[in-house]
Amino acid sequence: MFLTGCKDSFPEKVSPISKFSQLEELFADPPADYRSAPLWDWNTRITREGIDFHMEQFKNAGIGGVFVHPRPGLITEYLSDEWFELFDYTVQKGKELGMNVWIYDENSYPSGFAGGHVPAEMPESWNQGTGLKLDVQEMLQPDSSSYEVVLKKDEDGFTDITATYREEIGEKGTYYLFSKTFPPNSYWYGGFTYVDLLQKGVTEKFMEVTMTRGYEKQSASDFGQTVKGIFTDEPNLEAAMAGGTLLRWTPDLWDAFKDRWGYDLRVHLPSLIDETGNWRKVRHDYYELILELFIDRWAIPWYNYCEEKGLAWTGHYWEHGWPFPTHGFDEAAFYIWHQQPGVDMLGNELISRGMGGQFGNTRAVRELASAANQGGHLRTLSETYGGGGWEMNFATYKRLADWQAILGVNFVNQHLSYFTLRGVRKFDYPPSFTYHEPWWDNYRLLGDYIGRMSLAGSSGEQLNDILVLQPNTTA
Repeated sequence: MFLTGCKDSFPEKVSPISKFSQLEELFADPPADYRSAPLWDWNTRITREGIDFHMEQFKNAGIGGVFVHPRPGLITEYLSDEWFELFDYTVQKGKELGMNVWIYDENSYPSGFAGGHVPAEMPESWNQGTGLKLDVQEMLQPDSSSYEVVLKKDEDGFTDITATYREEIGEKGTYYLFSKTFPPNSYWYGGFTYVDLLQKGVTEKFMEVTMTRGYEKQSASDFGQTVKGIFTDEPNLEAAMAGGTLLRWTPDLWDAFKDRWGYDLRVHLPSLIDETGNWRKVRHDYYELILELFIDRWAIPWYNYCEEKGLAWTGHYWEHGWPFPTHGFDEAAFYIWHQQPGVDMLGNELISRGMGGQFGNTRAVRELASAANQGGHLRTLSETYGGGGWEMNFATYKRLADWQAILGVNFVNQHLSYFTLRGVRKFDYPPSFTYHEPWWDNYRLLGDYIGRMSLAGSSGEQLNDILVLQPNTTA
C-alpha cells in the first residue's frame, strides 16, 4: 500500500459481495457491472441500425457495456443534436439488453477541449499564454519582443527589472528574459489549440459544453442507472505547451505562488532551470503548486459534478510519463478524486523495468490500486490492449488481464472496438474487439472469464499489513 493523496475524509464503502455464498451465486453469469466494457470507436457516420448490430454483438460476446468513444473518421457531427439522439438511442438499447453505457468526455483525446468548442467559445483558455521560454543575454539587445519577466544577475542572485529593462539596452551583464509561449493550432483540436487546464473556469466551460448543454439534455434521467459514468482521457499540461517552452505557466501563477508559499517566484525563476540559489526548495514549491492547481481546477470540479449526478468518474492520466512533471508527476493524487480511478496499460511488449512502459509497469498499477483503497473506491479500471497489434490472440489477452488483476485492477476496458475499419481507420491502434476479428464468435470464453475474474476481484475486503511511503516530493 502506497501512502498518497490529500483529501480530508474518505467515504465508507463496502463491497456488496461480502460472503462467499454471494460470489458463488453470481460466478457462473456475472452481472453486467463486472463484465468488461470496450471503448466503442464511433469513427464513421453512426446509424441506429449500426448501434443495434454492434450492441447485440457485444452482448453475445459476454461484454457488459460500452464507452461511446468518438475518434478520427467520425462523420456524424460531435456534440450535435444528432450525436446526443444517437447516444440516447444507445442508452435505450443498453437498457433493453441489460448493458451499461458510459460517456467518453472528448472527441478523441486529451480531454478538455471538447472537440474545439472550448477554445472557440473561451479564447482566454489559451490566448493568454501557457508557458515561458528563456533567452539569456550577456548584453541586453534592442528588440521588439514583449517579455513577461526580465531578470538581471547580481552578486546576491537576481533582480526583477521587467518594468525598467529598456533603460539598460546595450548594457553588459547577465540577463534572463522570459517570454510567454502559446499553444499552436492543430487539426487534432478542431483547428484550434489545446487549452490551459490550470486556468480558472476552463474546466467549468468544458463541463458546460459537454455535459450541461450536452449529455444532460437527453440522458440525465438515466444517470447512475444505465449511464454509469464518465471516462476522461489523458488530460495533461504538456499538450498546451508550444515548442521551446521551458516552464509551464498560467495567468495567475505569480499571485497563486505568493499566496501559497509567501515569496515571489519571478526572481527565483532561474532556480527552476539552473542549480542556483535554493533551487531544491523553489522546484519543490513550484511543482507542488502546479499539482495543486491541476487538482483544484480540474479534478475536484469533476468529482463534485459526478457526486451530484450519481455518476462514476473514471479514465486515466498520462502515467507513462512519470516522473516528468508536465506529463504525469503524481497520478495517485488525482485518483483520490475519481469515483472509479483508472490506468492505461496498452501494448503487448513486456517492459520489465516498468519505467515509462506499459505492460510490466507494476508501479503504475500498484499505485492505482493503493490510491483507490485509500480513497474508499471499490472499482479500478484499466484501458487495455490498444496498440498490441492485429496479431494478438486469446493467450496474450488473458495474460495482460491476469497480470493487472493480480495487481488490483477489477474492471477491464478493451481498447478498441471499431465501428468500421474502412480506409486508414484500421491502423488506429489495433486490435479490435468486434466482428472484424476472425476469433470474434468465440470471444464469449474471454468475456465470461474476465467477468468472473473482475467479480472475484471486487468482492470482500482488502486488508493491508504493510505501509510503503512513496516520497515523490522529496526524492
